[in-house]
Amino acid sequence: MPRLPHLITAVPDIELRTIATETIADFDRDEVDIAIRFTKPPLPTHLESAKLFTQVSLPVASPTLIGNQSLPLSLAQLQALPLLHEAHNHWSDFLGVTHALSGIVFNQMTLALDAAVAGQGVALAPKAFIKKELQTGLLIPVNDKTLTLESSYYLVRKRTALPRPSVDAVWQWCLDHLVDKETP
Repeated sequence: MPRLPHLITAVPDIELRTIATETIADFDRDEVDIAIRFTKPPLPTHLESAKLFTQVSLPVASPTLIGNQSLPLSLAQLQALPLLHEAHNHWSDFLGVTHALSGIVFNQMTLALDAAVAGQGVALAPKAFIKKELQTGLLIPVNDKTLTLESSYYLVRKRTALPRPSVDAVWQWCLDHLVDKETP
């Protein structure tokens, strides 16, 4: 979302509509030109895809929540804090536990991150989503461990032989500005 103004400046003649959903887009029915999806290959052959980044997540919190505790926190200390869960809920994998974990559950990662910034708990957040918050100190890593998932984020569109200059311009902008060169 923070990069949308840059896209609009770079490709000013587009009609941009964003839809945040976990459901798979039907490019024809939903009138979607490009989607960003958290998935793993192979994707259907009628789709063109480009990997944006591998999801590498780390536990982050507001410095106000951590207070004067020494970092990095142990996994036991981390588990004692309020955990903020999102729809994919990878806390059990991260902590290596099989029992249910308490905490607030959000249907979108952005909501969990907003709660973390507000000091309401610890979020297990993809590095690619929190670069600005880490740079500005709104969020801090609270443990050195990371969790790398099998699925990654992909840019996806329907294959076509027809020229679509606006769609192609947005696609290329996304490849130029959203691909994370730091993750495999």
